[in-house]
Amino acid sequence: MKRIIKFGIVLLLIALAGACEEYLGSDVDCSECFEYKPDSADLIILLTINNEHPEVPIVLYRGNVEDRQVDWIDTVRETPYNLYSAVDQYYSVSAEYKVDGKTILAIDGDRMKAKHVSDACGYECWIVTGGTLKTELKFD
Repeated sequence: MKRIIKFGIVLLLIALAGACEEYLGSDVDCSECFEYKPDSADLIILLTINNEHPEVPIVLYRGNVEDRQVDWIDTVRETPYNLYSAVDQYYSVSAEYKVDGKTILAIDGDRMKAKHVSDACGYECWIVTGGTLKTELKFD
């Protein structure tokens, strides 16, 4: 009986893995293909840039903010802000806003991943997923 249950679990896991690949395949934009696995791509940082916040200081970290591995520091004047960065790396960003004399830090993190999706496009194709960091003010 235990052997049948284990076999059923294995079949379920295989089916779920296939379903995930099929789901990604339906969402692939083949016009965004790289012929070879990319090692870098644009990390996209979304900020609140307006009359009250014409420029926003940011700090980009490799890993979590708490790890303090600073990768890039800048003052941003437009959104989205694109930063060419290594793929298969987790990044986090802190954006500093001044509101009513107080400092508000908006923090987000994400991992850019290179995915091989040739089956979906019918030719050699790598795409980059993830890599969008959202640090807009919510109450603005």
